[in-house]
Amino acid sequence: MGSGKLESVFYRARFSGIVLFGIEVLIIWGCGGGTVSRSVHSFTPPDNLAEHEYAAAVDLYQQSCNDGFARGCAYLGFMYDNGRGVSQNISKAVSLCEQACNQNDGFACAYLGYMYHVGRGVNRDTNRSATLFDKACRGKNAEGCMHLGIMYKAGAYLPYNPRYAVELFKRACEGGEALACASLGYMFQYGEGVEVDQDRAKQLFEIACEKGNAIGCDAIRQLGSD
Repeated sequence: MGSGKLESVFYRARFSGIVLFGIEVLIIWGCGGGTVSRSVHSFTPPDNLAEHEYAAAVDLYQQSCNDGFARGCAYLGFMYDNGRGVSQNISKAVSLCEQACNQNDGFACAYLGYMYHVGRGVNRDTNRSATLFDKACRGKNAEGCMHLGIMYKAGAYLPYNPRYAVELFKRACEGGEALACASLGYMFQYGEGVEVDQDRAKQLFEIACEKGNAIGCDAIRQLGSD
């Protein structure tokens, strides 16, 4: 969704399962190979401003929220969650994101899904997180689709359904989520939920890499060395 780096992603070389935990997403590509740490670009409010600029952004988001704009409330929640331009208040962040999600803001629902998944400011509830990711995805939020796809791919919090995971990764990739493009590439590479298609896998890795996703770039290099 943008530039805020909220989660770390750990990939191992072969594709066997995906497990979300803590504030991290652990994606295990299976048997063998080293572990590489990467960042997921998640959630759009700015993360590279001076402190006084964050404070000004908070004022703008507060006014927008007061005027009834759900996205303003959602971004304000992000700022409270991360203590940017305002004293950190995770409970207030949850409340603001709940308010915005109730107004069908996809960003808010996806962010709230993350909070419920990791138990940030709320009791951890993976069923609730799945519901929120689904609502975000149905609202055409690419990150919601991606996280829901991860859960269906894992089969740890939702029934294992690789075919549906493929569909969700496709939606998220088309919505601009580079990690989803890379994930979909692995599905085609190893024939999970789809027929094996190495050409399609390479194309998806290239798309991910072009979007700045190191996982996609690494996968292309791996294909070239095989």
